[in-house]
Amino acid sequence: MFIVLLVLILLFTFGPALVAVVSQLIAEGLGCQVDLHHVIPCVIGGHDYGQMFYDLGFLIWYSYLTLPIGGALLALWAVAAAVTFVISRKHRPAKEPSC
Repeated sequence: MFIVLLVLILLFTFGPALVAVVSQLIAEGLGCQVDLHHVIPCVIGGHDYGQMFYDLGFLIWYSYLTLPIGGALLALWAVAAAVTFVISRKHRPAKEPSC
């Protein structure tokens, strides 16, 4: 359960930045320019994807919200994982010494 929560926290925290960076890399790989000041046309297969890359690039600004919130969630996750680990260690039966 803790691994699933950790993955979800990391996706929430870094998701917007990852989407923005990956979309930038895809656009540049297809020979398009992306600028956050204005939409630059990006014609691929007869369709203009400039607005889409522009909008996806703006997701980077959501990182100003998700990074601090994700950091707090990660700290709570670490405390809960540590408490669970300590409690589970106390409730384990002691091993008998072997000869």
